[in-house]
Amino acid sequence: MKMMKIGSKMPLSARVFCTMLFALAFVTLEWSPTGAAVVRALGVSVAAMAPMAGSQAGKFQPDAAEAAFVRDVSERLGQKYPDTRSALAAGYYQTTKLEPDGTTIWFNNRWSGVSKYSPNFLWYDKHGRLAGLDYQYEVSAWPNPPAKNVYPVRRSRWTTIDPHIHFAYKTPSGIIKRRGARMLPNLQGRTVTAQQLRAAKLLPPNATLLWTYVHPKAWDLGFWVVPNPSGAFAELNPNVRP
Repeated sequence: MKMMKIGSKMPLSARVFCTMLFALAFVTLEWSPTGAAVVRALGVSVAAMAPMAGSQAGKFQPDAAEAAFVRDVSERLGQKYPDTRSALAAGYYQTTKLEPDGTTIWFNNRWSGVSKYSPNFLWYDKHGRLAGLDYQYEVSAWPNPPAKNVYPVRRSRWTTIDPHIHFAYKTPSGIIKRRGARMLPNLQGRTVTAQQLRAAKLLPPNATLLWTYVHPKAWDLGFWVVPNPSGAFAELNPNVRP
């Protein structure tokens, strides 16, 4: 698999690309006997696509309307959710470890009530400071992404995320591991059990499952709130480092 989140379509949003590429690499490294070969393949793909990324850098810069929108949201959410402590108090929780783009993802378990100043996903840097966000809407409820009068961005800024799962467990030594994986076959509803994860060789026999959630197919709009010379919609931000 190349530079693509699990089951996603190009073009990618910054956050979703990094999230799912990391999740896939993590699962492969820990559980697949051919993990090393997969990682080498990913490395080749990233290198091969580097020239293309440079030639398309301009597309990540917002136009005037988008820049005003990003600036407004960044200022408001910088006051509302400046750090992980404020996010935790508002009902968000950390769903990933620190990713290659230098952020962790926090989710509030909500797929409804998402709005301009109430995104359902927030990104925090390694110091616990707000770095970016995602607005995500279930495709089953939204055949098309929200209109431009709701989010004044180009239609191409919206990407889709295919169904997958997230979960966390505690090892006997007390270490908490957060992981993401492809959707399990024959999964019914929104519940994933420890038995199902163990059967899929995703949960170690001696680990304690802490939480799970099923991520449905969704529209995604993500951008950085930390100023980014590469553009608010770029995949990486040189001002945010792992």
